[in-house]
Order: sequence, then structure tokens, then C-alpha cells
Amino acid sequence: MTAMQAEELLRVLRDKSLGLEDLYERVRTTGSTWTLAQLQLFLFCAPGVRHDTTSGRFRVAPRVGEQELQDAIIEAVRSFAGKPVAPAQLRTRLPNHFVTTDEQVLAIVRRTAGLEILGPQLIRIAQ
Repeated sequence: MTAMQAEELLRVLRDKSLGLEDLYERVRTTGSTWTLAQLQLFLFCAPGVRHDTTSGRFRVAPRVGEQELQDAIIEAVRSFAGKPVAPAQLRTRLPNHFVTTDEQVLAIVRRTAGLEILGPQLIRIAQ
């Protein structure tokens, strides 16, 4: 499974819970050659994924507070398609329920793997 396929799978699990067999079928249709055991190991190790032993279903636990803001910042940076962006411009693409400052955005970016700050406080996806 590629990183992009894994990301999409986790995005699906944020919206709804699914059983292992359903997830395996979904992974196979994306062209992955992973076995059922490999998928299960991935799900048990992936951050935020919870397994309900009663129903046998997997789900990504909702993120709260700063984690939710971090996810929104990552999505906003991606929306600029690799172009470096100033914090003020980035904040315009955050969902309206976030109230933040340029300094807070920069602090979160510094702590986020996969993002980097360059030049005069421009943010982009790390390369």
C-alpha cells in the first residue's frame, strides 16, 4: 500500500467505522498487494485508529483542540499545491471555526512533520 492509499484509507475511517474484511476489499480495489495480515498490522499501528473488539470494526478517533488545528493547517498548506505561503494567507483557508494567529500557526508548523518554514516565514510541504 502506498502512502497515498494509506492516507485515503484513514480518511475513510474518520468518516465511518468499517470491519477488517470491508477495509481489505477497499485496499485491494486500489491495487494494493498487501495481505489481510499486513493490513491488520497497519491498522493496529496507525496513529488514532481504534478497534472496537465487540463489533470488530476500526475507526479513526476524532482529533481535538490543537490536533484538529494541525490537521486543518496541513490541508490548507496542501491546497496551495507546493507554493510557499505566508501564515496570514494560510489562515484564510482554515475552516471558520478556528480562531488563531500567525504566531500560533508558525508554532504548530514547527512541530509538524512534513511541513517546513523557509525564508521570511513562508510555509510549505517539506521536500
